[in-house]
Amino acid sequence: MKMKKALIVFLLLALMGAPVFANGKAEVKTAEPTRKVLRFGQTNPKLAMDEQTNSNSGVATLADLVTEGLFKWNEDNKEELVLAADWPQISADGLTYTFKLKQGIVFSDGSPLTSKDVKFTFERMFTPSTKAVNTYMYDMISGAKEMLSGNATELSGLKIIDDTSFSITLTYPFSGFVKNLGISYAEIFPAKACSEAGANWGHGTTLVGTGPYMIKENDEQTRVVFEKNPNFRGKANLDEIDIIFIDDVSTKLLEYEAGNIDLCQLDNAMYQQYKNSDIASDIVQYTPLGTVFINLNLNDPALKDIRVRQALSLAIDRKTYCEDFLDGTGVPATGFLNPSELGYMQRDQYEYNPKKAKQLLSEAGAANLHLVAHVRSKDKNEFVYIQNCFAQIGVTMDVQVVDNGVWYSEWQAGSIQIMWMGWFPLYADADNHMYTYFFSQNASKKSNFYNNAKFDELVTEARQMTDDSQRAKLYQQADTMLTQEDYGCIPLYYPRYQFVAKPYVKNMKVGNLIYHLNDVDIDTSLQKTR
Repeated sequence: MKMKKALIVFLLLALMGAPVFANGKAEVKTAEPTRKVLRFGQTNPKLAMDEQTNSNSGVATLADLVTEGLFKWNEDNKEELVLAADWPQISADGLTYTFKLKQGIVFSDGSPLTSKDVKFTFERMFTPSTKAVNTYMYDMISGAKEMLSGNATELSGLKIIDDTSFSITLTYPFSGFVKNLGISYAEIFPAKACSEAGANWGHGTTLVGTGPYMIKENDEQTRVVFEKNPNFRGKANLDEIDIIFIDDVSTKLLEYEAGNIDLCQLDNAMYQQYKNSDIASDIVQYTPLGTVFINLNLNDPALKDIRVRQALSLAIDRKTYCEDFLDGTGVPATGFLNPSELGYMQRDQYEYNPKKAKQLLSEAGAANLHLVAHVRSKDKNEFVYIQNCFAQIGVTMDVQVVDNGVWYSEWQAGSIQIMWMGWFPLYADADNHMYTYFFSQNASKKSNFYNNAKFDELVTEARQMTDDSQRAKLYQQADTMLTQEDYGCIPLYYPRYQFVAKPYVKNMKVGNLIYHLNDVDIDTSLQKTR
């Protein structure tokens, strides 16, 4: 009987975590540490996590947890060293940049980072079969255009000096080259792992990088699970990051309210509903660098006449749009360039004049204009508002909601007639904002097809200058030409965005549109049982 009582006491003490004695020695059962798991809700981009083959901010949120570049732009829009040991040495003629990698960096698969991986990454970018969509950011590297045309298989402008040193030579001086190396499109891939994955790179769990996290699970439909990269040289705050795909903006907020996710974007369409709700204190607003505009397919016969495009602009009362419909989450645009960018010029607001719009349509023989818009579900409400504006001048517009993946494919194929678009530079410079979308070669890949030789000349001259005051003047001329003379697009507003985060989510900050989660932490002392 005494033995049974002793055994019961022993077991109770063990369950309570109190010291117990076995063979005369004290044994203490310690509680398991609380795992830090962040659940982030976002739209499913339905694209590979390969930032050479897309320019989607949702993909960047995922891939940037895993892959890194020589430099990066932080959440205060300042460029920092990452894989590079220092800023490059630049030759007197401004053409050759010499880089040094940090010592001892390894990828999550254990392979060391070397100059060969850098060379492989850029040569993959310019290999035609890769179908990279952002080559225009780097095609000033010597030999890039030869590779893109299929006339070379190696990048002549990138020379390996040793395992951690290499040089890159440009065909012309470019003031934004180091800036461009700090964006996601230039993140470095491991040559062996990427080659072995082939066309599957970025799908499933194939993506390998030097970043703080690695992919544990990825069904590509409902969620992606990230875990700590054991080979990361620094500290990863979280044990796990679950990216949960929720396309519908209303459902996303309901899931947040129910406690099923910890963090998500609060779309502007939902802001008015939630700004005075129980989660109002969780809302964090920020001002990105971009511009929201109506993208017009200038190859479409219905939109070729400048008078038609001007009439569509005249139909929109941007002040009322921003104050009433957007509830202050937008500032009426006065041009394409954002106020935070070099080249922005304060102008009068766009004229609102339905009567003049009708007259222009009549003169252009387009009094019965019918348009078909393809939009993603998150953009539907805004474009229905625009649909009503156009109706006031006799223009009918059919607003069709299409799947995100379908929309992206159609946009790149140049088959969308008219659509809502937000375009955000990855750093505060007009080259990264304006050249990337409206330079003729780039516009042809974005369902826009703007093609003005004088505009191309202005932005090309500006990107080859180092004097910012002179660059600003050229960009002002280019913006005026694009949006005030040619109506190559219809700027609407400069957005203000917001996200919601539970009180225990710490260090969350959005510098410019992309939700970088690398520095996010969870205060477990504030976190209630989920």
